[in-house]
Formats: sequence, structure tokens, C-alpha cells
Amino acid sequence: MSSTNPIFSGTSTFSSDFTQVINRAVAIASLPITGLNSNKATLTDEQSALSNLSASFASLQTAIAAIGTSAGSGNFAVSYSDNAVASAKASEGALLGTYSLEIVDPGSQARAGSTATVTDPATQSISSSTLFTLVANGQTYSNIMPPPGSNTLASLVSAINTATQGAVQATIVNVGTPSQPNYQLSIKNSGYGDLPITLDDGNGNLLGTPTTATPVQYRINGQPAEPQDPLSSDTRSLSIAPNLAVSVLKAGSTDITVGQSASRIASAISGFVNAYNAAAQALAKQRGTSGGALAGQSVVNTVAQSLQDITGFNGSGTIQSMADLGLTFDTEGALSFDATVLSAAADRDFASVTSFLGTPTGGGFLQSATNTLKTLLDPTSGTIPMLLTSIAGEITDTNNQISQNQDRVDQLQRDLTARMSAADAAIAQMQQQLTYVTNLFAAMTANQNASK
Repeated sequence: MSSTNPIFSGTSTFSSDFTQVINRAVAIASLPITGLNSNKATLTDEQSALSNLSASFASLQTAIAAIGTSAGSGNFAVSYSDNAVASAKASEGALLGTYSLEIVDPGSQARAGSTATVTDPATQSISSSTLFTLVANGQTYSNIMPPPGSNTLASLVSAINTATQGAVQATIVNVGTPSQPNYQLSIKNSGYGDLPITLDDGNGNLLGTPTTATPVQYRINGQPAEPQDPLSSDTRSLSIAPNLAVSVLKAGSTDITVGQSASRIASAISGFVNAYNAAAQALAKQRGTSGGALAGQSVVNTVAQSLQDITGFNGSGTIQSMADLGLTFDTEGALSFDATVLSAAADRDFASVTSFLGTPTGGGFLQSATNTLKTLLDPTSGTIPMLLTSIAGEITDTNNQISQNQDRVDQLQRDLTARMSAADAAIAQMQQQLTYVTNLFAAMTANQNASK
């Protein structure tokens, strides 16, 4: 009972009896509230247990989606006959095979230094101008301006690097000695090859002749054949085939082999196993005589059947079950995964592995598992969300009933208190009158006895 009504207090000798009458009546009237609070506690426990179960299965749903992502994207393994020459990255759509790459010249980048030098780059500059135009990397960068009031070599370097956003590297180098320094502006192209570098302050070029530089030169699968000139690039990032990018490291030859790998799928399946076992453990806590708040309810059996349906999927191809991919149950019912089984299956027939897995909407294990979890977790029609909505409604109704019953109890207490207060006051008044009359007769008797 949550009544805040004041406790009855009286002045007659029967006030404690009146208090007991009020308390007993209120206690009897509050019995339905006690039952409702007990029912609310049960509903709240069920709501909490179901929410926890929902979270576990949502994690399982995410893990299954990750398998779909890994199976649907490029699963490539790239190997080299000489990994010191180049590195490569295959992306979705790359063609399997071996590509012979010859790096004739890894290329070099041109540098140019200013003809003027300063002894203190923090206070001096190589030009009195505040507006510069840079040509580098085959581009023209106009309106290069050091901050107002800071016409120094250091501020010029900062302005160049900011304007080119890293495409050009401007630095300061000491071409003198430690005791007699002479600081020079140095600019380097990020591109490879004979690309001009000039810095004009409005009165002419401030830089000397750039160093000799060569482009990246290479042949792919022997093409172009000699004596033709090799292919040329101003960057070491080469696209030698559709969705196959190569990074040049040094001169030399290497065979780049693009094959398929199940490593990403294996990683996703490992995540699925962990999520499955966590969901199974959460469900186990709600079963048996010592189970949680959901023990004995039909939703537990529904969820358990969903778990069985997920791992019990059967395919029609070479890969027919999850066991063929290395997933097995131990004696305790926990799911485990042997990645070597998956790897062997993928080496034999990678297409059969991806066919068994399928896609979330195009058949196979993934569609079956996705649909199974949708029946549990769909926000509109899923078993768990609908049950949570129902329980939330019951809790709301129970709270309303508790509030209504409490209002009635409070009103009963107020009415009884008013009536008992009135009765107590009347009795107290009669007791006062009785005391007065008793005392009066006693005085009269005493006077009569004294006059005899």
C-alpha cells in the first residue's frame, strides 16, 4: 500500500481500537493490490528475460549477415614468386590466374631547389612577393599566399603544402654547414617522371633546374614485347587487370597469382559459432525446473526449434550440411568449428561452398537462416517483439489496476478516519461529561458526610 493519508489519532480511551479497525480494513482492501504487484513483478521478470533473449538472437542475426557479406564479396588469395618486387590487391570482380609483371624501372621523382638561400627561415624569405604560382606534378597551383604579415621561408613552405594538399612536398634543407647554415626551399613531385617544377613570384622562376627523373616502366605478361618500349606510368600504383591493383616496390620480375581463399568466410563462421553458442546458453537459462522467468512458456520451445532449424539446414549439392564446412556439436551441445575442413572443401570446389551458403534472399543456408530469424525478430510480425508488446500492455494494464485500487483504498482510509475521528470525539466528550458528573457526585457525597 502506498497511501500517504495521515495516521488516525484520537483522544478517547478507545482511540487505539479505532486505529486497529482502520488498519485492518485498509489491509483487507489492499489485498488485491498485493496480488497485482506480484503479477507485475512476474511480468517484469518475463519482459527482462525476453529482452535479453532477443538481444542474443539479434547478435546471431548480425553474425549470419556477416557470413553473407564474406561469401558475397571477393575472397581472393594473392601470392608472388618475388614479393619484394611488388604487392597486389584483388577486389570483387578480379579474374583468377597468374600475371607476370616485369618492373623495368621503378621510377624516380624530380626535385628542385631554390636558387636563393636564407640564414634564418623563420624570419627571412627567398622573395619579397606575397603571391606565388607553382607548377609541379603536371599541374598549376595559383594564388599560393603565405599568411599576411608572415613573409618567411617557413610560411611559404606551409602555404605550398596546404595549397597542394600533399600532392607536392615542400621542405627546407640546409645546403650550408652547421656553423654557417644556408637554408634552401626544396620541392619534390609525388608523381614519377620528367615533370617540370617551377615557382614564380611574379618576377620569374625562383627554382633551379629539377633533378633528372624517370617514369615507372613495366611489362605485363611480356607485353609490349621488346624491342618496343615498356609501358609507362607517373605512379607506382598500377592497374594491371580489372580489379587487380599493384604497388611497385623495386625493379625486377614477379609472378602474381590470384586464387580464391575461404579465410574471410572462416572468420565470419567463427563469429557465427560464438553468437550461436551465446544464444543457446541464453535459451538454456530459461529451461528446466530451475529455469528463468520464461520457463514452461511456449516461446522457449519456439526459439529452441528455430536454433535447430538454423543448424539443421540441408543442401542439395556437394556440400550438404554445416558439418561439411566443419561445424559440429560436442557432447554438451555447444557448436564448434574446424576451419581446416572448410579450407579443404573450398580447395576442392569453392563454388560448392558458396552455393551451399547462398545469399540472404537467393536460397541456401543464408536464406533459410535469415528467414528463420525473421520469424523471431521481425519488428512487426516476429514472435519475440509481438510477445514483448503483449507483456508491455499487460504491465500497463496492471499499473492502471494498481492505481485504481490504491485510489479506492485511499478513499476508504479517508472515510474511515473521518468516521472514527467523529466517533472518538463524541466518546471523548461523553467521557469528559461522565468525569464531571462523577466528580460532582463525589463532592456532594463528601459534603454530606462532613455535615453529619
